[in-house]
Amino acid sequence: MKTKGVYHRVKSGETLWSIAKAYDIKIQELAEANNVTDPNLIGIDSVLFIPDADQVIDDVISSVRETGPPIKSAQPEQREKKPPVLKPGKEEPSVNKVRLKPEVLSTRDISGGQTEVSSQSEVKDTPAKRKVAPPVLAAIEPPKQDTGKRVEHKTNGAEADKIKFDKDRFIWPVKGKVRAKYGIQPNGMYYNGIKIAAKEGAPVVAAASGIVIFSAALRDYGETIIIKHEDNYATVYTHLNNRIVKVDDPVKKGSRIAMLGKSQKKGEVLLSFEIRYKNKARNPLFFLP
Repeated sequence: MKTKGVYHRVKSGETLWSIAKAYDIKIQELAEANNVTDPNLIGIDSVLFIPDADQVIDDVISSVRETGPPIKSAQPEQREKKPPVLKPGKEEPSVNKVRLKPEVLSTRDISGGQTEVSSQSEVKDTPAKRKVAPPVLAAIEPPKQDTGKRVEHKTNGAEADKIKFDKDRFIWPVKGKVRAKYGIQPNGMYYNGIKIAAKEGAPVVAAASGIVIFSAALRDYGETIIIKHEDNYATVYTHLNNRIVKVDDPVKKGSRIAMLGKSQKKGEVLLSFEIRYKNKARNPLFFLP
């Protein structure tokens, strides 16, 4: 089927995380749409399909910074007080008239240790003996992006930004070779599942235990079976030949549900297999062992 979206060419310094952030798409959805199982392997000039986007973002990094958390500046009480500037012709104040108030200023240096500056008595205000508290570093700088052909994925410490797999939930519905992966295809079509090539008449099994909720012929899809599973998952099997289960039949994981037939259009022996979560298509290769 046709789907809305744009193609984004990866530039130096961009990561899967920054691209997902810029286009306001979940990193899981972006990874599954492009069959990216290892975000560290996306390289410069590789092309990603961004589902539902209507325009290409040329400067991803700037876009992420603009939509990210604001950069905090130092609080007034934390800013370093600069010594007074003496104007020409002005006489420097007498050291006997300058008294430092007792105070203890504390801050952390760049290495993470603690530095304490204390003044408890009257001192002469000379450059050699003047004590100045080091500045308090309160500004938050945005994370630096890595450059180079190997792009490192940054999750920013958020668990939701990590790509997830669920390899124990399902098994392969038929033994064969994947001929078409999930997502955008070279001809611009978008597949909601995968196509597995096998021999005609090969047994097709339930990828997980569940209840059959559909078993009939569909136009353009041939004989079709849909199984409902626990946790709001469902699996779809099309281009079958001999269905051996009917609606409301309980099935066990690995039990035979049909035989594989030829597609109605091209006469190929291909099983079209989908995994859906809450009726939304998911990439089966992120679930199959």
